[in-house]
Amino acid sequence: MTQPNTESLARAEKKAASTVDMGAKRWVLAAAVAIYVVALFLPFVGGASLWQVLAATDAAKDAQTAITEYVFAWISLIGVGILTTLAVATQRFALAVPAWMVTTVSLVYSVLGIWLRNSNASGISRGPGYYLVLLAAVIVVFTVFPLILSRNEEQAAVAKQRAEAQGKDEVALAQRAATREQENPLLIDDRRARAAERHRKTLD
Repeated sequence: MTQPNTESLARAEKKAASTVDMGAKRWVLAAAVAIYVVALFLPFVGGASLWQVLAATDAAKDAQTAITEYVFAWISLIGVGILTTLAVATQRFALAVPAWMVTTVSLVYSVLGIWLRNSNASGISRGPGYYLVLLAAVIVVFTVFPLILSRNEEQAAVAKQRAEAQGKDEVALAQRAATREQENPLLIDDRRARAAERHRKTLD
């Protein structure tokens, strides 16, 4: 049976690394997306729902929505609503990483939004939708982070095979090099034979 070489195993390892084995955490992330969808129709700030803030409607303006709250709404839409949904559906590493990065940024703006609204005297408070989006973002950040740092089972198995194959290749190369040295007449140590021949000629 032909053993796979290190090059083919390297390609297989790279292919395995392009996916994220979410396991049961896939459903946790799906729940975070569901929470976000519910939040779309709940009051986000004042009487304006999240979708009204995203659309920058008159209701959002009447609620005196701050720029940080607008940014939080849009970035959470990209991070949780879009990228996390795609990452759960495809389990692709290339989608999981930006989903985590963008959602992490949205958490920063959520805190800034809370601070800014608390610091003004408008008397308009945040609605339950704001906190549900914040909850969804926290779930995504702390669920995806360990996933993108860990190897999936297929990647770990291929990496082990690659290490074993690489070791065998190195042994085989060393053996072939030693064989070539033995077969090369230029590398044969015939100093004793030549010394004996010189001694015989001297006696003659």
